[in-house]
Amino acid sequence: MEQKLNFIHVCDYASLGEGGKLNVLGIFENIFSKNVPVTHPQLYIVVNVSVKKAGNYKLHIRIVRDKDSKEIIQQLEFPISINLPSLSGEAKVGVIGQINGIKFEEFGGYTAQVLIDANKVGETKINLTQVDQK
Repeated sequence: MEQKLNFIHVCDYASLGEGGKLNVLGIFENIFSKNVPVTHPQLYIVVNVSVKKAGNYKLHIRIVRDKDSKEIIQQLEFPISINLPSLSGEAKVGVIGQINGIKFEEFGGYTAQVLIDANKVGETKINLTQVDQK
């Protein structure tokens, strides 16, 4: 496989710090709400992939509803350019996607998917769960 997902996290906040260190705060997979539709004010999706072939690619992040694969956000797109050093067998690339005002129309499962060009390289689950209205 020329591309592989090293990790994907859905979190409250992410940034690059001093020296390029990745800061990831509040990793989660569950969102709780009394009612739907519900708008989550802000979340980040942090992705790291390995690519074994030099070239120009487009990394996409999308979120789909599990029951019908309907996309609930416009895909995030990140152009990436890979130049492999002669001694290295792969390049690792990280992206941070910020999503503001994501609207969930119904309770249930959702999936954040990572694609490079048209190839899905990985995914993670997001669950919208109803809580009591007491």
